[in-house]
Amino acid sequence: MNFGVLLGFILSFVITAYAILTSSDDKTVFLDEHGIIIVIGGTITVALLCFPVKQLFSSFKVFLKDMFIKQKVDYEKAIKTIVGLSEAYRLDPKNLRSKLSNDAHPLLKDGITLLVDYGFNYEKLDDILSNAVKGQKVRNHENAKVWQTVSRFPPAFGLLGATVGMIALLQTIGSEGAQDRIGPAMATALVATFYGLVLANFFLIPISEKLTELGKEDIILRSIIHEGILMIHQKEHPLYIEEYLKSFLSPAIKKKMTSSKGSISSDQKAA
Repeated sequence: MNFGVLLGFILSFVITAYAILTSSDDKTVFLDEHGIIIVIGGTITVALLCFPVKQLFSSFKVFLKDMFIKQKVDYEKAIKTIVGLSEAYRLDPKNLRSKLSNDAHPLLKDGITLLVDYGFNYEKLDDILSNAVKGQKVRNHENAKVWQTVSRFPPAFGLLGATVGMIALLQTIGSEGAQDRIGPAMATALVATFYGLVLANFFLIPISEKLTELGKEDIILRSIIHEGILMIHQKEHPLYIEEYLKSFLSPAIKKKMTSSKGSISSDQKAA
Protein backbone atom coordinates (compact mmCIF):
# COMPACT_ATOMS: atom_id res chain seq x y z
CA MET A 1 0.00 0.00 0.00
CA ASN A 2 1.17 3.51 -0.80
CA PHE A 3 1.11 5.09 2.66
CA GLY A 4 2.14 8.50 1.28
CA VAL A 5 -1.06 8.72 -0.77
CA LEU A 6 -3.16 7.50 2.15
CA LEU A 7 -1.55 10.07 4.45
CA GLY A 8 -2.20 12.79 1.87
CA PHE A 9 -5.91 11.99 1.73
CA ILE A 10 -6.16 11.84 5.52
CA LEU A 11 -4.48 15.24 5.82
CA SER A 12 -6.86 16.63 3.19
CA PHE A 13 -9.83 15.57 5.30
CA VAL A 14 -8.20 16.94 8.45
CA ILE A 15 -7.44 20.32 6.87
CA THR A 16 -10.96 20.58 5.46
CA ALA A 17 -12.48 19.67 8.82
CA TYR A 18 -10.22 22.17 10.58
CA ALA A 19 -11.25 24.92 8.16
CA ILE A 20 -14.92 24.18 8.78
CA LEU A 21 -14.71 23.85 12.56
CA THR A 22 -12.67 27.01 13.12
CA SER A 23 -14.24 29.36 10.59
CA SER A 24 -17.73 29.79 11.99
CA ASP A 25 -19.73 29.45 15.17
CA ASP A 26 -22.54 27.87 13.20
CA LYS A 27 -21.08 24.72 11.61
CA THR A 28 -24.42 23.76 10.07
CA VAL A 29 -23.95 26.43 7.39
CA PHE A 30 -21.58 24.00 5.65
CA LEU A 31 -24.26 21.30 5.58
CA ASP A 32 -26.06 22.85 2.65
CA GLU A 33 -27.74 20.09 0.63
CA HIS A 34 -28.26 22.37 -2.35
CA GLY A 35 -24.53 23.02 -2.67
CA ILE A 36 -23.71 19.34 -2.27
CA ILE A 37 -26.22 18.31 -4.93
CA ILE A 38 -25.13 20.99 -7.39
CA VAL A 39 -21.36 20.35 -7.03
CA ILE A 40 -21.18 16.58 -6.59
CA GLY A 41 -24.30 15.75 -8.61
CA GLY A 42 -23.33 18.13 -11.39
CA THR A 43 -19.77 16.77 -11.55
CA ILE A 44 -21.01 13.17 -11.80
CA THR A 45 -23.58 14.11 -14.43
CA VAL A 46 -21.12 15.91 -16.70
CA ALA A 47 -18.55 13.12 -16.23
CA LEU A 48 -21.16 10.67 -17.53
CA LEU A 49 -21.77 12.94 -20.51
CA CYS A 50 -18.03 13.16 -21.29
CA PHE A 51 -17.00 9.54 -20.85
CA PRO A 52 -18.58 6.10 -21.19
CA VAL A 53 -19.57 4.48 -17.91
CA LYS A 54 -17.16 1.62 -18.58
CA GLN A 55 -14.24 4.05 -18.95
CA LEU A 56 -15.16 5.86 -15.74
CA PHE A 57 -15.26 2.61 -13.77
CA SER A 58 -12.00 1.50 -15.39
CA SER A 59 -10.28 4.77 -14.41
CA PHE A 60 -11.60 4.43 -10.87
CA LYS A 61 -10.22 0.87 -10.61
CA VAL A 62 -6.86 2.08 -11.95
CA PHE A 63 -6.89 4.83 -9.30
CA LEU A 64 -7.48 2.32 -6.49
CA LYS A 65 -4.91 -0.16 -7.79
CA ASP A 66 -2.11 2.23 -8.74
CA MET A 67 -2.40 4.61 -5.80
CA PHE A 68 -3.19 2.22 -2.95
CA ILE A 69 -2.26 -1.35 -3.96
CA LYS A 70 0.46 -1.26 -6.61
CA GLN A 71 4.01 -1.34 -5.30
CA LYS A 72 6.57 1.30 -6.16
CA VAL A 73 8.38 0.78 -9.46
CA ASP A 74 11.62 -1.09 -8.80
CA TYR A 75 13.98 -0.21 -11.64
CA GLU A 76 16.93 -1.88 -9.97
CA LYS A 77 15.16 -5.23 -9.70
CA ALA A 78 14.08 -5.06 -13.34
CA ILE A 79 17.59 -4.27 -14.57
CA LYS A 80 19.16 -7.00 -12.43
CA THR A 81 16.60 -9.50 -13.74
CA ILE A 82 17.35 -8.59 -17.34
CA VAL A 83 21.11 -8.81 -16.76
CA GLY A 84 20.66 -12.24 -15.20
CA LEU A 85 18.53 -13.38 -18.13
CA SER A 86 21.13 -12.11 -20.58
CA GLU A 87 23.78 -14.25 -18.88
CA ALA A 88 21.53 -17.32 -19.04
CA TYR A 89 20.69 -16.70 -22.71
CA ARG A 90 24.36 -16.42 -23.65
CA LEU A 91 25.07 -19.76 -21.96
CA ASP A 92 21.95 -21.73 -22.93
CA PRO A 93 19.05 -20.03 -24.76
CA LYS A 94 16.71 -22.98 -24.12
CA ASN A 95 17.17 -22.61 -20.38
CA LEU A 96 16.09 -18.96 -20.35
CA ARG A 97 12.48 -19.53 -19.24
CA SER A 98 13.56 -21.43 -16.11
CA LYS A 99 15.44 -18.33 -14.97
CA LEU A 100 12.29 -16.19 -15.10
CA SER A 101 10.55 -15.75 -11.74
CA ASN A 102 6.77 -15.97 -11.33
CA ASP A 103 6.54 -12.37 -10.14
CA ALA A 104 8.35 -10.97 -13.17
CA HIS A 105 6.78 -8.07 -15.05
CA PRO A 106 4.08 -9.21 -17.55
CA LEU A 107 5.85 -7.48 -20.45
CA LEU A 108 9.08 -9.30 -19.59
CA LYS A 109 7.22 -12.62 -19.55
CA ASP A 110 5.63 -11.86 -22.91
CA GLY A 111 8.96 -10.80 -24.38
CA ILE A 112 10.70 -13.98 -23.26
CA THR A 113 7.84 -16.02 -24.75
CA LEU A 114 8.23 -14.24 -28.07
CA LEU A 115 11.98 -14.74 -27.95
CA VAL A 116 12.19 -18.36 -26.81
CA ASP A 117 8.91 -20.05 -27.78
CA TYR A 118 8.16 -18.21 -31.01
CA GLY A 119 11.70 -17.44 -32.04
CA PHE A 120 10.89 -14.04 -33.57
CA ASN A 121 13.79 -12.14 -35.10
CA TYR A 122 15.02 -8.74 -33.89
CA GLU A 123 12.75 -6.66 -36.13
CA LYS A 124 9.56 -8.50 -35.21
CA LEU A 125 10.43 -8.44 -31.54
CA ASP A 126 11.03 -4.70 -31.75
CA ASP A 127 7.73 -4.11 -33.55
CA ILE A 128 5.65 -6.12 -31.08
CA LEU A 129 7.28 -4.72 -27.95
CA SER A 130 7.20 -1.15 -29.29
CA ASN A 131 3.46 -1.45 -29.93
CA ALA A 132 2.96 -2.90 -26.45
CA VAL A 133 4.73 0.09 -24.87
CA LYS A 134 2.90 2.60 -27.07
CA GLY A 135 -0.46 0.99 -26.29
CA GLN A 136 0.16 1.12 -22.56
CA LYS A 137 1.26 4.74 -22.85
CA VAL A 138 -2.06 5.60 -24.50
CA ARG A 139 -4.02 3.74 -21.82
CA ASN A 140 -2.11 5.48 -19.03
CA HIS A 141 -2.80 8.85 -20.66
CA GLU A 142 -6.50 8.10 -21.05
CA ASN A 143 -6.85 7.07 -17.40
CA ALA A 144 -5.16 10.26 -16.21
CA LYS A 145 -7.17 12.34 -18.71
CA VAL A 146 -10.45 11.21 -17.14
CA TRP A 147 -9.42 12.64 -13.76
CA GLN A 148 -7.90 15.76 -15.34
CA THR A 149 -11.16 16.48 -17.14
CA VAL A 150 -13.40 15.76 -14.17
CA SER A 151 -11.26 17.99 -11.92
CA ARG A 152 -12.30 21.03 -13.98
CA PHE A 153 -16.00 20.64 -13.15
CA PRO A 154 -16.39 21.13 -9.36
CA PRO A 155 -15.19 24.79 -9.24
CA ALA A 156 -17.54 25.63 -12.10
CA PHE A 157 -20.49 23.99 -10.37
CA GLY A 158 -19.45 25.69 -7.14
CA LEU A 159 -19.75 29.01 -8.95
CA LEU A 160 -23.10 27.90 -10.33
CA GLY A 161 -24.32 27.12 -6.80
CA ALA A 162 -23.11 30.53 -5.60
CA THR A 163 -24.89 32.20 -8.51
CA VAL A 164 -28.16 30.43 -7.75
CA GLY A 165 -27.83 31.45 -4.10
CA MET A 166 -27.18 35.07 -5.02
CA ILE A 167 -30.20 35.12 -7.33
CA ALA A 168 -32.37 33.81 -4.52
CA LEU A 169 -30.92 36.44 -2.19
CA LEU A 170 -31.45 39.35 -4.57
CA GLN A 171 -35.08 38.36 -5.00
CA THR A 172 -35.71 39.05 -1.32
CA ILE A 173 -34.09 42.49 -1.22
CA GLY A 174 -36.70 45.09 -0.45
CA SER A 175 -38.88 42.73 1.51
CA GLU A 176 -39.34 42.99 5.26
CA GLY A 177 -36.30 41.81 7.23
CA ALA A 178 -34.15 41.44 4.09
CA GLN A 179 -31.22 43.28 5.65
CA ASP A 180 -30.93 40.67 8.40
CA ARG A 181 -30.99 37.82 5.88
CA ILE A 182 -28.23 39.12 3.58
CA GLY A 183 -25.26 37.81 5.60
CA PRO A 184 -26.57 34.28 6.21
CA ALA A 185 -27.87 34.00 2.64
CA MET A 186 -24.51 35.04 1.13
CA ALA A 187 -22.70 32.55 3.38
CA THR A 188 -24.98 29.76 2.23
CA ALA A 189 -24.49 30.77 -1.40
CA LEU A 190 -20.71 30.56 -1.09
CA VAL A 191 -20.77 27.10 0.50
CA ALA A 192 -21.14 25.53 -2.96
CA THR A 193 -17.99 27.33 -4.10
CA PHE A 194 -16.21 25.96 -1.04
CA TYR A 195 -17.30 22.42 -1.92
CA GLY A 196 -16.13 22.82 -5.50
CA LEU A 197 -12.70 24.15 -4.55
CA VAL A 198 -12.10 21.46 -1.92
CA LEU A 199 -13.20 18.61 -4.19
CA ALA A 200 -11.06 19.79 -7.08
CA ASN A 201 -7.90 20.94 -5.30
CA PHE A 202 -7.69 18.43 -2.45
CA PHE A 203 -8.76 15.33 -4.36
CA LEU A 204 -9.36 15.31 -8.11
CA ILE A 205 -6.37 17.39 -9.29
CA PRO A 206 -3.88 15.53 -7.03
CA ILE A 207 -5.26 12.20 -8.25
CA SER A 208 -4.82 13.19 -11.91
CA GLU A 209 -1.28 14.46 -11.30
CA LYS A 210 -0.32 11.34 -9.36
CA LEU A 211 -1.67 9.03 -12.06
CA THR A 212 0.26 11.02 -14.68
CA GLU A 213 3.52 10.55 -12.76
CA LEU A 214 2.82 6.86 -12.15
CA GLY A 215 2.12 6.46 -15.85
CA LYS A 216 5.48 8.00 -16.73
CA GLU A 217 7.28 5.66 -14.34
CA ASP A 218 5.44 2.69 -15.83
CA ILE A 219 6.48 3.64 -19.36
CA ILE A 220 10.12 4.06 -18.32
CA LEU A 221 10.05 0.56 -16.81
CA ARG A 222 8.43 -0.90 -19.93
CA SER A 223 10.98 0.85 -22.15
CA ILE A 224 13.78 -0.68 -20.07
CA ILE A 225 12.23 -4.13 -20.50
CA HIS A 226 11.72 -3.54 -24.22
CA GLU A 227 15.33 -2.59 -24.82
CA GLY A 228 16.57 -5.30 -22.46
CA ILE A 229 14.83 -8.08 -24.36
CA LEU A 230 16.22 -6.81 -27.66
CA MET A 231 19.74 -6.81 -26.23
CA ILE A 232 19.22 -10.30 -24.80
CA HIS A 233 18.29 -11.39 -28.31
CA GLN A 234 21.48 -9.82 -29.63
CA LYS A 235 23.52 -11.51 -26.87
CA GLU A 236 25.06 -8.24 -25.79
CA HIS A 237 27.51 -8.29 -22.89
CA PRO A 238 25.73 -8.14 -19.48
CA LEU A 239 27.84 -5.17 -18.35
CA TYR A 240 26.85 -3.20 -21.43
CA ILE A 241 23.20 -4.12 -20.95
CA GLU A 242 23.30 -2.98 -17.34
CA GLU A 243 24.87 0.38 -18.08
CA TYR A 244 22.68 0.98 -21.12
CA LEU A 245 19.48 0.30 -19.19
CA LYS A 246 20.61 2.56 -16.35
CA SER A 247 20.85 5.39 -18.88
CA PHE A 248 17.02 5.52 -18.90
CA LEU A 249 17.05 6.67 -15.29
CA SER A 250 17.65 10.05 -13.73
CA PRO A 251 20.98 10.68 -11.97
CA ALA A 252 19.20 10.69 -8.60
CA ILE A 253 17.71 7.24 -9.16
CA LYS A 254 20.98 5.84 -10.51
CA LYS A 255 22.79 7.16 -7.45
CA LYS A 256 20.41 5.32 -5.14
CA MET A 257 20.70 2.06 -7.02
CA THR A 258 23.11 -0.47 -5.68
CA SER A 259 25.63 -1.76 -8.20
CA SER A 260 24.69 -4.92 -10.06
CA LYS A 261 28.24 -5.66 -11.16
CA GLY A 262 28.85 -7.99 -8.24
CA SER A 263 26.38 -10.44 -9.76
CA ILE A 264 28.37 -10.67 -12.97
CA SER A 265 31.12 -13.24 -12.88
CA SER A 266 34.68 -12.06 -13.27
CA ASP A 267 35.23 -14.04 -16.45
CA GLN A 268 32.49 -12.01 -18.14
CA LYS A 269 33.82 -8.58 -17.21
CA ALA A 270 34.66 -6.32 -20.11
CA ALA A 271 38.25 -5.78 -20.91
